[in-house]
Amino acid sequence: MLRNTIYYRLKPFIPQSVRTALRRRIACRVRETVADVWPIVAGSERPPQDWPGWPGGKRFALVLTHDVESAAGLEKCRELMELEMELGVRSSFNFIPEGGYGLPGELREELTANGFEVGIHDLRHDGRLFASRDGFNRNAARINRYLRDWKAAGFRSGFMLHNLDWLHDLDVQYDASTFDTDPFEPQPDSRNTIFPF
Repeated sequence: MLRNTIYYRLKPFIPQSVRTALRRRIACRVRETVADVWPIVAGSERPPQDWPGWPGGKRFALVLTHDVESAAGLEKCRELMELEMELGVRSSFNFIPEGGYGLPGELREELTANGFEVGIHDLRHDGRLFASRDGFNRNAARINRYLRDWKAAGFRSGFMLHNLDWLHDLDVQYDASTFDTDPFEPQPDSRNTIFPF
């Protein structure tokens, strides 16, 4: 976690091209060591003990989410919403409440009126949400206010950073801050299951 803390403090001062080249080199090394578990860890397809099954007797579920991380992404939300409506699907749009853009209330209302979900994507998306317990407590109060104001049920932290014990302080129905497996993430620990928990 210390490595991540240092990286996210220095990130604003490192040019994007350098960050991309560094991530590419690290990913190439990681890929060699995880060929036997990436992209799916054997056993992750097994239902958990006492699994009641998917609702309505369905055989599987697919969850489509969008993390809106910039003003440019925000500008594309309506177009993406319309495309998905034409295809007959609905997704979850996760917005950063205190990020580099302001989320218009009209867009949130339009998404939910059309059957889409609006979720919270971190607070500031700066990699510091889990830097300290006291800081997380203060930020959790702010996140909970946005959850209430936006009538949101779900949360996903920036960069998939997480502390699953602390996340209990959020008033959410679900958290999507971990993968079944992803050795390329800053916190590569995984749940080794494709099922919700």
